[in-house]
Amino acid sequence: MKVASGVTNMALAHEIAVDQNFKLKKVELPENSVEKHFQVIMHQAFWDMLMAQLRDDPPRYDQAMSLLKEVKEGLISLLLPQHTRLRSQVNEVLDLDLIRQKAEHDAIDINIYAQFILSVMAKLCAPVWDDKIKELTEIKEIVPLYRGILEMIEHMKLDMANFTLQQLRPTIQQHSVEYERVKFQEFLDTHPGDGLEFTRKWLKLNKDKLLVVDSPPEGDLIRELNRNRVVSPTSIIARSYLDLLEWDDKKIFPETLLMDQSRFLELRDKTERIKLVASILLVTYNTVGGAISGITGFKEKLKDQINILLQDVNDRDISTKIVNVAEQIEKEVNACLEKHGYPMLEGDRPMVLKGQIKDVIESNHPVHKLISSRVMEFIKHVTTTTTASPIKVPPGLAAMSVELMQVSGQFLRLVSHNRSVFGQYYANIIRELLGIESPQAESTPKAESTTAAVSTCNDVKE
Repeated sequence: MKVASGVTNMALAHEIAVDQNFKLKKVELPENSVEKHFQVIMHQAFWDMLMAQLRDDPPRYDQAMSLLKEVKEGLISLLLPQHTRLRSQVNEVLDLDLIRQKAEHDAIDINIYAQFILSVMAKLCAPVWDDKIKELTEIKEIVPLYRGILEMIEHMKLDMANFTLQQLRPTIQQHSVEYERVKFQEFLDTHPGDGLEFTRKWLKLNKDKLLVVDSPPEGDLIRELNRNRVVSPTSIIARSYLDLLEWDDKKIFPETLLMDQSRFLELRDKTERIKLVASILLVTYNTVGGAISGITGFKEKLKDQINILLQDVNDRDISTKIVNVAEQIEKEVNACLEKHGYPMLEGDRPMVLKGQIKDVIESNHPVHKLISSRVMEFIKHVTTTTTASPIKVPPGLAAMSVELMQVSGQFLRLVSHNRSVFGQYYANIIRELLGIESPQAESTPKAESTTAAVSTCNDVKE
């Protein structure tokens, strides 16, 4: 259980570190779930009991005291250290012992406390909630009023938690690499068997791919020398990361990448879309010829049309949807040619164009292979280059340059963080694969220097 909690903390720290837009969100139970049904019943029972007690003669205030206690705790939790005066006011006005004494003599007015609570909330809440606070001040019935107050306090707690996260993010990012490494090592220490089984398979597979691709047809000695030159630890890890952008869903993700699996798969899908759209544009321009090559904005228009038609399309539906894409491109090309005084496509040219577009979706199509190679080479260059000089977008991908740079940047950030955390594990595995003896000075990362990281991330969890 301790290790499981550590893994949860590691995942939380990782999310905060890699996702600049990470925010805590209220957990919403499914509408038709048993949990949701139970929650609704229990909440309604509380409010029904409160109303029943207040209507008794004389009124009873047991539920009201529980409610005021919860509201007071909520307000105190929203106060910052510098709110000393406001804290004193809350403690003075919502003095539960004094209120209980008044309740015993039936000398309290719940509405008066509600107005004070709303005045404090108005000082603490974000401007976006001002209208909601105003609405609450106009409610006269006790149950709807306090129900709205509790809901509003929950929203404000979430706002405060996300504000705190924003303030702590630089510190968390600074320590997250060491913290994740330590927690992962704790997981490995308690995991029966090989906790890096699929990571080893992933690295070995890509090492073997490099040997197959890069082995020359010369004799055994020359082949061996060339392998030692080409298949380096750097080339293996670079090839392995690129493999994630062509990942087969049937394979199991490496253990060291599980926390970013959804992000890598999303980038894989975006990369495939870039390849496909760029391939369609290339065969379109090659087939139609120079008449449309110099028309400003037309390629962007075609790109937008293709993206709209292929939106949310998976691999199984692509062969059906590509027919609509081909028809739309023919229509747009003819409209463009006519508008600029060029002859429209005639004879068998429309059929040739649509046929080329339908064929280019196949991964073994020459154009698709060419574009795919250029895209992967570009991303590889982005993730492995150590210079600050601008990287030129490959030919045939100019129209997709924005999308390509976005994907490359996101991929680079994920790879850099992952390699910072797990680089030593990868190095040890690759040395085993290449038969290189491990230096005695190097070892699996330990936990000695992570006190600050653990403290910071646990604070965030709380």
